[in-house]
Amino acid sequence: MEYKYYYPKGTNIQRVSDTDMLLFLFISVVLVKATEERSGDALLTLRSGVSLKGTKWIVDGVEVDAYLGIPFAKPPVGSLRFAKPKAVKLWKGQLDATQRPNTCWQYLFSGFDKANPAARVWVNNTRMSEDCLYLNVWVPANMPQDGKPLPVMVWIFGGGFFSGTSTLDVYDGKFLAAKEGVIVVSMQYRLGPFGFLYVDSEVDGNMGLLDQRLALKWVQKHIAKFGGDPTKVTLFGESAGAASVTLQYL
Repeated sequence: MEYKYYYPKGTNIQRVSDTDMLLFLFISVVLVKATEERSGDALLTLRSGVSLKGTKWIVDGVEVDAYLGIPFAKPPVGSLRFAKPKAVKLWKGQLDATQRPNTCWQYLFSGFDKANPAARVWVNNTRMSEDCLYLNVWVPANMPQDGKPLPVMVWIFGGGFFSGTSTLDVYDGKFLAAKEGVIVVSMQYRLGPFGFLYVDSEVDGNMGLLDQRLALKWVQKHIAKFGGDPTKVTLFGESAGAASVTLQYL
């Protein structure tokens, strides 16, 4: 079997054998796997009696602490469904922040080709729930010697405002944190009718954008405890996430 790759007119057609393709994929997987290694637990105190238990990773020789599934709003269920998000008080004791949070409720396309590796990376990898307003933080463990707080980059995922999740492997912030020496934050926000339904005065709409805004307020309030600089926060995203960045700056 041969795989044919066609390039723009004027270039030669190049053929890659089945064996060469498998060898390339194997080497790629080995290289990816070799770049990250779990190395233990990460512990962080936000204030007296309130702490986080995360996971330490070694990424290309750089230690990164990952804190996943941190609640920034009350679960938007019951009377809070279709309502503006409500800030949640910090928990008591130690929060287990080692697992990816729920994916916000959304329609799943039955025709999505999960057998295609290129498509499979976009398939939601955590269970869906209306209880989904959580954020994730990745922190380079070795702070600068000058003691200055680190800049912060907040990622907003895309998906047309009706699909997507911050938990995809391609959105894992530990790689960016390790490579660039920045703190990376991502958040979930409500999608589809749960996030953007508008019914005159009964449902104001744009709940998903307000979820994002509340997550950003959480970052402003607490990121210093992670070693971040709340005055140096940059938003970035793709597709609907990039549009969200523009809307948040309005």
